[in-house]
Amino acid sequence: MKTTIKRQCVYVVAVTAVLSLYAAGAYRIEQMRQTPRMAVVCTSGHCVPTDATFSALR
Repeated sequence: MKTTIKRQCVYVVAVTAVLSLYAAGAYRIEQMRQTPRMAVVCTSGHCVPTDATFSALR
């Protein structure tokens, strides 16, 4: 009986860990999506603009 309770606790902890990692990633992506494009500033000279086309990269 104790073994099944331990196993269920391990499953609950594992599922909670996976869901928290997923939620943290989704939150981070949502924060990046909501930032205005003008707020993203590239300070180094070799950065490529986000709206660059392949012909502009040549």
